[in-house]
Amino acid sequence: MAAAERTRAREIRWGLPDVFIGVVVSWVAAVVVFFVVLAAVGLDAGGETGTGSYVGRYGLSDAMSQERSDPGLPLWTLPVGQIGLWGGFALTALVAGTLRGTGVRRDFGLSFRASDAPIGLLVGVFAQIAVVWLIYAPFQQFFDFDVSEAAREITDRAATGGDIALVMLGVVVGAPIFEELFFRGLVLRAFERKWGAVVGVLASSALFGAVHLQLLQFPALMAFGIIAAVLVRRYKRLGPAIWAHVGFNLVAVINLIWLA
Repeated sequence: MAAAERTRAREIRWGLPDVFIGVVVSWVAAVVVFFVVLAAVGLDAGGETGTGSYVGRYGLSDAMSQERSDPGLPLWTLPVGQIGLWGGFALTALVAGTLRGTGVRRDFGLSFRASDAPIGLLVGVFAQIAVVWLIYAPFQQFFDFDVSEAAREITDRAATGGDIALVMLGVVVGAPIFEELFFRGLVLRAFERKWGAVVGVLASSALFGAVHLQLLQFPALMAFGIIAAVLVRRYKRLGPAIWAHVGFNLVAVINLIWLA
């Protein structure tokens, strides 16, 4: 190992504990920010709905085979509910890279090139159109289910241009940046350092799918996580994966809004 590489290896102190802390901190922050904002504007989530019923109601209801409930809150509360989550992801990666590593750009590959947009968008659109279809088409021959039902219940509430803009801002801009920084930045590399590339790709993708709390969508989310992780390993930076995430989510949102 070269001297520079040995020095860098000694400087990196982040790892799987940072991943665990990041997930816990992010979910706690999501809940706290969500209810603080509701209280500030005088909205009530309802005693029977609770945190799990709104922040993670669709995934939790699938996992527990419970009937869904919707507190009927304004659509703007959806991206507000993600502020704490994304803030936790970003803060964890920034702290790990800055205070426990050699920098976010160097450790986690937070950089972009002009070629990242066309490459990433092409891969993301292909993944949403072709890969997701290949995953679910065989099962839909025998089982009656709608994989996009949870997301559709959200986009169906987008009655105005402002509502659509909020959905697009959160799903197409916020999620790709903050989720890729955490999952394909910190999480992927933490698992890689511990158990190697294959485990890193699979484990980070499984965690990415799991934290969405969407049992039915887990296979598609994990598949996209693998694709994004492969992009990061191929190009040694997050740029292509972020743009792929943009394309993946953009196709889904456009399709759902068009149907709605």
